[in-house]
Amino acid sequence: MQRPPGEAVALLALVTLPGIESFLIGECKALGARLGDVGDGWVAVLGDPEPVIAAAGTLRAVVEVMWRGPCDAVPGGLPRAERLWCEGQWINEGRRCGSAFAAVAQAAGGPRLLPAPDGPPGMVCLVDRRGDALVGQAIAWGLERRRPYRVALMARSLNPAMGRAMAMASRARPGDVFVDHFCGSGTILAERAMLGPCRLVGVDLEAGAVDAAGRTLAGFAHAEAEMRVEVGVGDARALPFDDGSVTAVATNPPFGHRLGRAADNADLYPRALREAARVLRPRSRLVVLTGDRRHLRQALAACGPALRVRSEGRVWLGGLEPILGVYDRTEARLPG
Repeated sequence: MQRPPGEAVALLALVTLPGIESFLIGECKALGARLGDVGDGWVAVLGDPEPVIAAAGTLRAVVEVMWRGPCDAVPGGLPRAERLWCEGQWINEGRRCGSAFAAVAQAAGGPRLLPAPDGPPGMVCLVDRRGDALVGQAIAWGLERRRPYRVALMARSLNPAMGRAMAMASRARPGDVFVDHFCGSGTILAERAMLGPCRLVGVDLEAGAVDAAGRTLAGFAHAEAEMRVEVGVGDARALPFDDGSVTAVATNPPFGHRLGRAADNADLYPRALREAARVLRPRSRLVVLTGDRRHLRQALAACGPALRVRSEGRVWLGGLEPILGVYDRTEARLPG
């Protein structure tokens, strides 16, 4: 339902990462929640949000909304925000984030920006990619950081809400052989484990990452008799699997920006995606999160008709706007 700009509203907003709202909607429907409007990075819930707070893996926060509308029209009578979440990242004193930040900073005498997003946030202001603001009282916050498996975080560890969306996109099924061949600290694997028993296989070139992933997944290996966990040092370009022996691959290769080099991706991406296509069973899925769109396109082209695009969309993640791509493994042979 469209409302006039700046109209007062009374609703609860379920906050997620901008770009993965459809996954949060799917979780809410499975939990029996009644939903209202869908915004950029949030979904309105009607009624009790507790079932969603307890179980939705793509949920980050719940905000009782006091006002929403264009950020340059935020009324001056609102309480000052204690946290400002602008275009996918926290904005602190002294940092800028374009015209949207300037408009919100001037509203109500300027938000009271705290130096870190820890602790009870109180009043918050979220500014989305379209320049719209959502202002209200946070009644639940940082939900994605409460995963019990988060014991071995590394720099650039993936946001758990994104990991859950990727696991869901892989079409998780009982008995999966689920592979992440750039596993890092194991977030995607752990999120798949939370969806049910399967065989988890993590591969990474860095021994430190493999150690972290092993600690991340240790609890799953002991908790579920039907859960098998295998993590080891290996090369994403040469996987130790037979052709067609894997039912899902979900992975977050280096973007070549904050991690790795873009020049290296010219060789890495085509070979790593080809290996994923080789080991995948027909009618299974490959899920890829990357900010290196050029080399992703080249890699997909190198796989020919063996990989077919199911969906691609941009998401906001730590100030970046990578692509979340979901690809079907077809019956076609790999070229060459």
